[in-house]
Amino acid sequence: MKKLLLFPALLLLPFAVLQAQSEANKCWSIDYETWNTTGQPSLYIDCGNDDRFNMGSEMSLEVWVRAHTFAENRKMMGKIEYHDPIDNGYVFGFENLHVYAEYFNPTKQEVPRPGDGPMEPDSSFVHLVTTYSVSSGKIQSYVNGVLSGETSMFPNTAIVSNDRPFIIGNAPWDLLSFQFYGDMDEVRIWDKALSHDEITTRMHAELSGGEQGLIAYYNFNQATGSLIPDNGTNSFDGTLSNADHESTAFTLSSAPVGNLTMAGMSDIKAAWYRNSENYHRISTNHGLLIISDIQEKEFRKYIVAGQNGLTGTSSELAPENPPAGFLRTQKEWYINCAGGVGGGLTILLEDAAAADIPANADINQYVLLYRANQSDNFTAVVRPTKPAAGVFQCNDIVFRDGFYALGYATEEFPVQGWTSVAESPFAKLQLGPNPVSKELSISGLPKNTSISISTLTGEVLYFEKYFDQQQSIDLSALNSGIYLVVFETAKGKIVKKIIKH
Repeated sequence: MKKLLLFPALLLLPFAVLQAQSEANKCWSIDYETWNTTGQPSLYIDCGNDDRFNMGSEMSLEVWVRAHTFAENRKMMGKIEYHDPIDNGYVFGFENLHVYAEYFNPTKQEVPRPGDGPMEPDSSFVHLVTTYSVSSGKIQSYVNGVLSGETSMFPNTAIVSNDRPFIIGNAPWDLLSFQFYGDMDEVRIWDKALSHDEITTRMHAELSGGEQGLIAYYNFNQATGSLIPDNGTNSFDGTLSNADHESTAFTLSSAPVGNLTMAGMSDIKAAWYRNSENYHRISTNHGLLIISDIQEKEFRKYIVAGQNGLTGTSSELAPENPPAGFLRTQKEWYINCAGGVGGGLTILLEDAAAADIPANADINQYVLLYRANQSDNFTAVVRPTKPAAGVFQCNDIVFRDGFYALGYATEEFPVQGWTSVAESPFAKLQLGPNPVSKELSISGLPKNTSISISTLTGEVLYFEKYFDQQQSIDLSALNSGIYLVVFETAKGKIVKKIIKH
């Protein structure tokens, strides 16, 4: 295996060209039945006691959670020093189907509990947020992006600091009595009170880790053994207690959270079973309607969709041997899904803002276009039906991660079909360990692959035009943090996120 030392790059690439592929979406899971019958071990993640976890005047705690049952008093995270009475710190959990949040400042001795926002008893994935703001004096709770409870805290002074560790999965003052069990994903700690817009625009997509105000970020995608990497920039890695116990593992997550490419999209929405009407439906004002085949209590399925924000039409990235007069919507819709989601996809031409494509030509002049990566050309995969002028409906789709658009030609547009979609050239790519301390090993690359390693802000630290199919890179000179590794060939591009310790 060839080994390389990291060196500053001579060729700088703009950050805008970096696109991320799907990463394994994992969660921290505790199986209740196994936990309950094999000793009921104390399972929690100790994230350390850095003073930045004492957020004080402004804070938000955010998580996706699928509990064994919400009809109990369970603590999910917090930082409290216990004495009687408790008058410092904070804790976030749920109790009797309601969000449960407590904040303590130096003079507020009673427990502020904004207990609004009932959650259904079925164990679906739920997105929960609690915020506190001294400037407004308000505690707010959100369930699935909807403000569910609000209360005032007076005097509205900063939450008093303590030197206890930040704990995930249990009560920070009692690591035995309030054990969480179920699935937990996307734990995000902020030193600001998130607005409703900030919550809803980010809840269905992975974070880069460098967002303003983000203190720590645990998405469990690289968690292994007792090590729980902080995917933020502060490197507040956590340690899982009793990590080898049979009741706990890092498993495939069904939280409806898209990848980093999705994070670059606009108007991100999701369909997943969440105990409400139309949970299988995504309806937008930018030209996309999805009706999935997700059924009641199918907890392992989800579909997330966003759009690139463009309008008009383009003739670029055409399928092979495109027909005369080829145009496509400049607007593309990006989709991530899990669990084998199928259903129907409808494009409304007027809302897609593609006026150069006629609304009522012969149906054989239209196709649904698909590409897996932003560096790919499109493939014509499905012939739509046209139930009304400007409405193009594609039924019986098994959705794939990737980009979708509507194509048009002035003559019959041939359909290539899904079988014509090429396999990713990076299907056999492996890299690790991740997190990495020194050497990053890479294997399974196609020939003539270029590689670059960049910071989250786009500064390229390393570039090689022709990378061996199997080799390793010495990263010991890099500072601790998060980096993007970009692999590119003539057939496509893929981006992986690594954490350097």
